[in-house]
Amino acid sequence: MPPELDAVRLHIREILLADWDPSDAVRFEAACGEYDAEIEPLYALIRSGAGEEAIMDHLFAREREIMCFPGLGKERLRRVARKLLKLRSTQG
Repeated sequence: MPPELDAVRLHIREILLADWDPSDAVRFEAACGEYDAEIEPLYALIRSGAGEEAIMDHLFAREREIMCFPGLGKERLRRVARKLLKLRSTQG
């Protein structure tokens, strides 16, 4: 893990790998940074006071635009959004 990631950003990375992971990157140790480009945008959303829907919209858009996922629906992303939003209370 890059040393520049603080605790909140590390948690975001962990949630993306363990709970979102549309590329199944968690299976490959070398791919632990697969979603690092999403950490800062998600961190900004969390800090901005965004709600579940905004987080879900962001993740859904990333799946469709970057990872070329078909429309699988957003409701399955609610659990991931809730985990990410819990980090709001731990941000610095």
